[in-house]
Amino acid sequence: MKTGNFMKEIIKALIYLIIGAGIAIFFLKCPTIINYFKSSRSQPIITNQPAQIVNPQPVSSSTFYNSIKYSKPVVDISKAMTKITTNQPSALQQRITIEKKAISPLGIGLFQPTYILPAYYTTRPDNAVYKGNTPDNQRVEPLEFKAQLSLIVPIINGEIKQKPISLDFAYTQLSYWQFYAKSQWFRETDYEPELFTSLNFHPNWWINLGTVHQSNGQGGDMERSWNRAYANLIFSGPKWMISIQPWVLIFKSESSDLHNPNIAHYMGNGQVLFAYKFGRNEISIMARNELESGFKRGAEEVDWSVHMWKHFYLYTQFFSGYGQSLIEYNHFTNGLGVGIALNNWI
Repeated sequence: MKTGNFMKEIIKALIYLIIGAGIAIFFLKCPTIINYFKSSRSQPIITNQPAQIVNPQPVSSSTFYNSIKYSKPVVDISKAMTKITTNQPSALQQRITIEKKAISPLGIGLFQPTYILPAYYTTRPDNAVYKGNTPDNQRVEPLEFKAQLSLIVPIINGEIKQKPISLDFAYTQLSYWQFYAKSQWFRETDYEPELFTSLNFHPNWWINLGTVHQSNGQGGDMERSWNRAYANLIFSGPKWMISIQPWVLIFKSESSDLHNPNIAHYMGNGQVLFAYKFGRNEISIMARNELESGFKRGAEEVDWSVHMWKHFYLYTQFFSGYGQSLIEYNHFTNGLGVGIALNNWI
């Protein structure tokens, strides 16, 4: 089955799943209807007696509506969500509160982990893609310098039915610097601006809806870029956070179709992130494109940080899979680095 047809079937299945879940929730929240069907089925069928004409008692629409409106739900979704994350301030909520206080006078704060890894070792650099495009035709050195800068700028903050909502702009830049080469050079820098709205629709539950562009800005045969629209469901407990972020490619004819038409084949249609804190330590695990590719073209990243002092963390990162950087989206490699971070996921 072609990838396009496969995705269409997945989308159809999701639509059916959403419709089915909506119907199920409706019936669960309206036991009056369930009891009606139960009572109808429980009536015995009498065969050897003459038929009797029964005049039904009229029921007004308002009476029926009120019986549904005020019936006690069988499943309370709000309580179920609270039970998952607890009603205490979550690790993510605590981080948001702290960083709001630390935002600069210009309104700029840290977004995704911002770190510097002076020693980052890649086992299989993609020398083929750089052939003829390096200083003095050098080969890519396995040991290099890796850094990420990630910032967020709140644009609008408000409330909808007492639920905090915001419109935010974020910018993330990931760089690989061949610092230990004979002639130092930046082999790859990926630029990633995004605009999204974030709704804190339940205590310790968020939904982010946005668009993001990512490219390396190199032009020609070295250019790599794609545009996505995404939804990011985030929920967090006292010591953990989970992010489920599916996405779809948009404006493909102006970006990904020009430079990397099969990027979704390797980078997938979403990613899952789990972060956990214990003591001064935090571990996060990211996975993408594993189930979609049948565990053939996925990627995993494991980050471990130790809080040393204020906003400084000892940071270790391990990567395995496709898409270590945008130019290597279709190249498999492993990487391990050690350095310092300024913030974490939680």
